[in-house]
Amino acid sequence: MQLRDNNLVQLDGGLFDVLIVGGGINGAVSAASLSAQGARVALIDQGDFAGFTSQESSNLAWGGIKYLQSGELGLVRKLCVSRNRLIATYPSSIREIRFFTAIEPGFKVPRLLLYLGVWLYWAIGNFFTRIPHLLSPRDIERQEPVVNSRGGPGGIEYSDAYMVDNDARFVFSFIRTALDHGAIIANYVQSLGSSRGEDGMWLTRARDVISGHELTIRSRLIVNACGPHVETLNQINGVTTQHRHVFSKGVHLIVDRITESPRVLTFFADDGRLFFVIPLGPKSCIGTTDTRVTELPARVTPEDRRFILDNINKRLNLNNPLTEADIIAERCGVRPLVVDADKKTAHT
Repeated sequence: MQLRDNNLVQLDGGLFDVLIVGGGINGAVSAASLSAQGARVALIDQGDFAGFTSQESSNLAWGGIKYLQSGELGLVRKLCVSRNRLIATYPSSIREIRFFTAIEPGFKVPRLLLYLGVWLYWAIGNFFTRIPHLLSPRDIERQEPVVNSRGGPGGIEYSDAYMVDNDARFVFSFIRTALDHGAIIANYVQSLGSSRGEDGMWLTRARDVISGHELTIRSRLIVNACGPHVETLNQINGVTTQHRHVFSKGVHLIVDRITESPRVLTFFADDGRLFFVIPLGPKSCIGTTDTRVTELPARVTPEDRRFILDNINKRLNLNNPLTEADIIAERCGVRPLVVDADKKTAHT
């Protein structure tokens, strides 16, 4: 608390090159990068750092394999390069992990075509990860007997990356880096609105959520890194843009460890989406869903639980099917998808 109290004193009336509002992954990375380059940076968040979307992810750092289907090779290339850079730059936090994909009988895409797809994915990623493999039904039965491969043509195995600890810890590592470079950072500080002063500087009224004390922060620039709450801050500040966000809810269920192998089990759910069983320490993380929502914060519904449990029970050989009684914890976040003003297409 002493560091926070000292930072609150420096925030009030201080002049900064940049004020970042939002302490999720985007705000934290921006603070670390800008402060490392010598900028005087301030960052505030109205709650915990990584307290919203950034703590509700799949804990994966992937190269965008799903965008191959829509032919967005440039995007896949960009995401693969970013993934490779993360693995190389943060080897203790981001590591390669194998994705073990079983294909169901009658699946719409032939196994060999999927195999060619993961080879293309590997090539687009500069062959940075381990080579993909084609899996026979016998391979699946021998390596992952928990997977129900009966009647299926086999599967494929390829690589992406995962977070060794978890997403929130990864975010906080950038908060620490920014602090080390001199950034002034405080959580539980809410922006009440910003306006331009006569000298051209931004004046941001803020409130210490804990004490109720109000302060004024001066900055040359403001970065709105509020994730799903970007529009709320824009409205408070009187800022309009050519874009808006729509929200896609993603739910994961945490259960006792399903398999001891250090792989991500990958399936195609009933709705055609990729569906994962992800190792999470002594537990397994199962999901995810993709449901449009309009209200925040998003909540896990009985339909979400039923969708995940039904899909995983169909695809695993378990002595006893998973039920709601097996759920230890739930993760529920929203993906803020950008919609252009003159289009309906959403972008991550």
